[in-house]
Amino acid sequence: MPSHIRLLLRLHKAYRFGGRACVLGNQDVWASVRQLERYFVQAGCTWHPPAEPAPHTSRLFRGDADLSRLARDFVHARVLFEAMGFEAYVDLDKYDYDRPAILHDLNLPVPESLCSRFGLVLDGGTVEHVFDVPAAFANTAALVQPGGCVIHLASQDMDHGFYALNPCLFHDYYRVNGFTEFRCFLMASDYRDVLEDYERPRPFFEYRYGMPLECLLETARSWLVFFVARKASTVDSPQRPTQGVFAPDEGAGMRQSSSGFRERVPAALQPLLAPLRPLLRRSHRWLRCRAQRRGIQLI
Repeated sequence: MPSHIRLLLRLHKAYRFGGRACVLGNQDVWASVRQLERYFVQAGCTWHPPAEPAPHTSRLFRGDADLSRLARDFVHARVLFEAMGFEAYVDLDKYDYDRPAILHDLNLPVPESLCSRFGLVLDGGTVEHVFDVPAAFANTAALVQPGGCVIHLASQDMDHGFYALNPCLFHDYYRVNGFTEFRCFLMASDYRDVLEDYERPRPFFEYRYGMPLECLLETARSWLVFFVARKASTVDSPQRPTQGVFAPDEGAGMRQSSSGFRERVPAALQPLLAPLRPLLRRSHRWLRCRAQRRGIQLI
C-alpha cells in the first residue's frame, strides 16, 4: 500500500538501507513507476531509475477483475528496491509458484551460505504464517549482516495468520539477539474501500516499548505493526527472550516510567488522598489519552 511505501522510504532516509535486499515472500507493490517516483520525491529520498520496470506478478491482482484493472501499471517489488539503490534483490519463499530466487521453508534453518549476507531483510507479513515462529525469527536474524537492518510488518487481523505478533515480541527478541536502534509504528490498515482510496494516507503513530494503547487502538480498525532494527553483532546461538514489559529487570531501559498513584504522590499524603484515587485515575487517563492522540499522524 502507498502508506506502507511512504513509511518504508521515511525509514530508508533515516537508516540508509543498502547492500543486498532479501524480501520474504513476493510482496505486492500498490504503485506504478510514476507513483513510486512521486513518493520518493515527497520523502526526500534519492530516486534511482530502475533499469527495467518489471510488472507485478501478484496473484492477488490477477484474481479480481476490478483489482486487475487498478493494478495494470503496478510494478514488481524488485523495482521498488532497485529504485532505493540496493545492489541486488532476492525473494525467499516456501512455494515456487511466485518463482522466488530462494526456495526455503522458514520452519527450517536457512543454509549457512545465506547467513550474514543481506543489508536488509524485509518481512512484509510472512513470519506470522510460519508455524515455528522462533525458527522464523532465528532465520530472519541470521540472514542480516552486521550493520544491516531487519523490517517486520505484522498484521493483527483475526485468522489472518497463525499468530498476531505484538510489538513487544520484536523488541524483546531482537534486544537479546544482537540488534539495536529499534523503531516501531502502529498503522491503521483497514481496506474496506480499497479500490476507491488505496492511496489515502493512513493514521499511524510511533510505539514506545510498554506504552499503554487503550486510548489509541480503535477497535473498528485493523492495525499493522511496522518494526525496524539494526544488527550490531552476531550471537553464537539464538536467544529466547523474557517479556520485558512484565519482568522487573528485562527491558527496563526501554519501558516507560510508571505513572501510578504510589509513584507520584508522597507517602505521607497517600492516606489523605486515597478517597480521590478513582477521580485522579480518570483524570490522569484523560490527560494521557489526549497527549497520546496528538501523536497520531497520517502517512
